[in-house]
Amino acid sequence: MSAKMSSFSAWKIISFILLIVLFYLISKIYLTDWENNLYTTLESFSKTLSHAVWTLNKELIEASIRNMIYVDDILEILVLDDKGEVLAHVTHDERLSTNIEKFMNLKKSVKRFPIYYKDFFAGQVYFRYYYYSATTFLLLLTVVFVSFLTSAYFAIDNLEKNSKLKSTLQELSDANAELELTLNELEATQQKVINSEKMAALGKLMVNIAHDVNTPTGVIYGSSTELLTRLERIHEKYLNDELTEKDFEEFIATCRELLDIIVRNSEKIKQLVQSLKRVAMQEVTQVHSTVKLKDLIDDVLRTMHPRLRKTKVQIHVNVPDNLTVRTIPGAWVQILMNLIDNSVIHGFEYDNPGNIYISLYEKSGKLILEYRDDGKGMDKETKARAFEPFFTTDPLHGTGLGLSIVHQLAVEVLHGDIELYSEPGKGITIVISAPLNHE
Repeated sequence: MSAKMSSFSAWKIISFILLIVLFYLISKIYLTDWENNLYTTLESFSKTLSHAVWTLNKELIEASIRNMIYVDDILEILVLDDKGEVLAHVTHDERLSTNIEKFMNLKKSVKRFPIYYKDFFAGQVYFRYYYYSATTFLLLLTVVFVSFLTSAYFAIDNLEKNSKLKSTLQELSDANAELELTLNELEATQQKVINSEKMAALGKLMVNIAHDVNTPTGVIYGSSTELLTRLERIHEKYLNDELTEKDFEEFIATCRELLDIIVRNSEKIKQLVQSLKRVAMQEVTQVHSTVKLKDLIDDVLRTMHPRLRKTKVQIHVNVPDNLTVRTIPGAWVQILMNLIDNSVIHGFEYDNPGNIYISLYEKSGKLILEYRDDGKGMDKETKARAFEPFFTTDPLHGTGLGLSIVHQLAVEVLHGDIELYSEPGKGITIVISAPLNHE
């Protein structure tokens, strides 16, 4: 009898382990597929924006991302040009403020994609998203598996009790009953595994279809709607004899761009029907060149002069006139522009006077940038989150991406290190160290 009791206990443990393993596998498969399909969707969006970003067509970019923001789980989209300047920015306010999202404490993340047009770097787009669909599915899956666990527990518990009542039967009858129970348990477990795999495969297929087909369809719908709106507007001007040559030329240009988007997304749908999982990843390339750093900084300051002349900020540069290195000039340009913008907006709050000190020098095969301002500085909490995307202390003017972009360029593009030092009332100091000739 003790052997029978041990057998039932073992089956409880086995059943629980199997269900837990199944739950983990299904959850892992679903979450991985969800992330892959979301990243595929976001990459598709970034490619869709390539022509508009290259031509700096803010109106078309705005119209496109306003359609993209309604894709499930996307919270915020930010499009930047090749200099890090903001071209367009939209948020899904209803999703950001929903009580369900706050109650579930959903995980949020940011995905960045570079934008290329005919192999030329045009800009970048940031997508902020959360795990609402995945969390909802996993919650439902948890309820199902808890039900399975409960049912399995009570089923095995009842079998154990029945076995105790029949323990007085003949040895052969007990042995036959135990064998029958064992076979039934094996068949039930096998059936559960089969059903779980079918559910996982069905869910995976539905997610693929929903993301891979609905996304370009949504872009086509948005572009078609915009095209129809512009057509009605130009037709109305024509009927009222208000149509000018400039209006007509702008209409033709916009139609060409929107139709190009529609054609490319239609082709994408055709390819998706042939193979839902055929996705090509584009390698990100960076251009190295030999540059004179003094001239580089002078170019940056000249470019930013129209903005800086409206402030009371003085910039002091300390760079050897003959310092020439081989590096990625575009990365350093974006770093400097973002750092200066950050000081003007947050350090000096536009109107306050102050100083910015920029030093560049070579040391032990590395290029060192020391950037310092004497602005208001950062408290401990702000300093800890300074490089976090979308974190800003001035939501009315800042996007929360300036220092995040600086960090990404310094670490991922230049393969260097970045350090931040700051105290309230004592400004900030940022030191970036990047290896030279790292190609």
